[in-house]
Amino acid sequence: MGSWERQKVKENRVLLSTISPPDGKVSYQWARSWRELQLPQESDNLIVQGLPYGVARNYAVKQLLEQGFSWLFFLDSDITLPPNAVMRLLETKLPLIGCYYTHRFPPYEPCFYGAKQDEQGKIQKVALTGWNFGDIVPSVFLPGGACLIHRCVFERMSAAGIRKWYEWTLDVDEPIGISEDYSFSLKAYSLGITPMAHTGIQARHECLATCGVRGIEAVTQ
Repeated sequence: MGSWERQKVKENRVLLSTISPPDGKVSYQWARSWRELQLPQESDNLIVQGLPYGVARNYAVKQLLEQGFSWLFFLDSDITLPPNAVMRLLETKLPLIGCYYTHRFPPYEPCFYGAKQDEQGKIQKVALTGWNFGDIVPSVFLPGGACLIHRCVFERMSAAGIRKWYEWTLDVDEPIGISEDYSFSLKAYSLGITPMAHTGIQARHECLATCGVRGIEAVTQ
């Protein structure tokens, strides 16, 4: 392998980070999807288990930066993907881009959103319209369950004085808080990095079900 080829390999190395539940259990469909996922040469896997979401994602970012990977791809343990999902995201060369998937509960709306300010100046999610499947859609709130991020995004945040890339602010006393992935994409947007949703790469957001002798009795949303 020549120097140019080695440089290309280095530029495309991906750290695939799975945020795993405490018991480590995943569905057969997810395990098969993970196994069949295509990654560039010299990429690697990292499983982060039993930590709060924000802490788990921040740990993965530190591993990315310390080990010299160029890209971080988050794959949550309830998201299944087409085998070529990561490779197609890499082809866009966009620094912050995620796959399309919906919420796990009715009416199963897309998980990515735009934003608006309310009367108190708070940033709120707003549905994005006018796009067609296959479009790469600019957004503000981008879910982190199947998301590719270049290391420059984290480096830029650090240079701007952001100490926590991911920060969960939802709480019983903070109903206006947001999840760690939405807070991250909002921080990126505030620095001029537009989160993008690739609606041509469609992932599946798994649901849990309880089954009895008559079949599915209830679905846990």
